[in-house]
Amino acid sequence: MISEALAVLESEEQRNELSAFYEKHKNRFLNLALNYLHNQEAAEDAVQEAFLKISNKPDTFFSLGDNRRIHYLCAVVKNVCVDMLIKRRRIQPDELSDNTVLPNDSESLESLVLDSISHKEIIEFIKSLPKLQQNVLVLTRLSKLSISETARVLNISEKAVNQRLYLARKAIKQFVEERRNRNG
Repeated sequence: MISEALAVLESEEQRNELSAFYEKHKNRFLNLALNYLHNQEAAEDAVQEAFLKISNKPDTFFSLGDNRRIHYLCAVVKNVCVDMLIKRRRIQPDELSDNTVLPNDSESLESLVLDSISHKEIIEFIKSLPKLQQNVLVLTRLSKLSISETARVLNISEKAVNQRLYLARKAIKQFVEERRNRNG
């Protein structure tokens, strides 16, 4: 399953070491990916992609001890799964279109945005938010995941999701108000 990743490595020693590591821990990584993606084939793809990512930059992986390698690869698998979930929903923070309408709990905020700021301006502003806030905003508002689903996907607590969502919405409100004051 990781033949593509093994082919990228330069030395036979690294290929053997990575192959042995994969065989020893593959079920752990597959289960982790399956928890995120709920699809066996997608989970296998995620693990393969994670191993390909580490084989493209092998120095970090091979400088770690076995336990740290496990934690490192778990983080890579999780990130690949999050990326896959975002792509599956066809919404990517870096590729938000100017026509994207952002659903929101507050009608007044939506009205302010639609009345005084172009979609392009608000999308550009969202792209400037910290990545963690962007991810929560995209998953909850555009992909319509619940707070608990978002927490599971990002492997953070529901409290952390709510806090990031609050900060993102607060920043958007502040941006809207500043633009309105400047233009009005």
